[in-house]
Amino acid sequence: MVPHRKCAGIGCKLREHIRCSDVPAADVTRLENTMVVRAVARDEKIFSQGTEATGLYCLRSGHTLLWHADAFNHKTAFRVIGPGEMMGYRSLFGEDAHTATAQALTACDVCYYPKKIVLQLVDEFPGFARRFFRTLARDRGPRDALLLRGQHIPVRTRLVNLLLLMNTNEMCPEDNTCVLKLPMLRRDIAALLAARPESIARAIKELGKDGIAIFNGRTVNIPSLDALNAETNREQLPLDNSVTV
Repeated sequence: MVPHRKCAGIGCKLREHIRCSDVPAADVTRLENTMVVRAVARDEKIFSQGTEATGLYCLRSGHTLLWHADAFNHKTAFRVIGPGEMMGYRSLFGEDAHTATAQALTACDVCYYPKKIVLQLVDEFPGFARRFFRTLARDRGPRDALLLRGQHIPVRTRLVNLLLLMNTNEMCPEDNTCVLKLPMLRRDIAALLAARPESIARAIKELGKDGIAIFNGRTVNIPSLDALNAETNREQLPLDNSVTV
């Protein structure tokens, strides 16, 4: 790991928390002086389930998959993390071991902030703490797996849920349109959604025909986020795309 003072303009959630809670510049500098950036290769683990939570992770570039293993070592993936999003805070603030594994889907750059400095800022600045409380309250963690792999949910809806979970602010402007770059092949999407590749292909064709999501290789054009959201099962809990574990 090497020190790094600046982060690219990627809509970093941690910096959004800092900006909205008026943390003084001197304390922001104190935080950034402890930050290190790690280059992570595809398929490499950033942190592993069961290991100690020693700090907060922010994804600077690339995409990461979060998955949980049960007592029988059955692995269930439940979220794709994109640039600017945070990881590891549930276990950090819970003072417990990581309950999931973060594994790179692509080559990534990951910013790491030691536990000590993050907790100091939480203790010293109530506004900063409240931002994290809000994030924690909205985070469903591994429960998102039900949206992606629930056999009672149609494959088309599971695919839409995946697109919504991958939606990050820097990808989608305010005009309600969106362009997503998929960090995985379609066979990987099928495995993530516990569906057959031909079922994924059929869902992709249907979404394109209906003008909901147009797939072109790994690029997905979404003409209307409202229409995409309307595709989800109305009985499901609403998706919140601004939080991670």
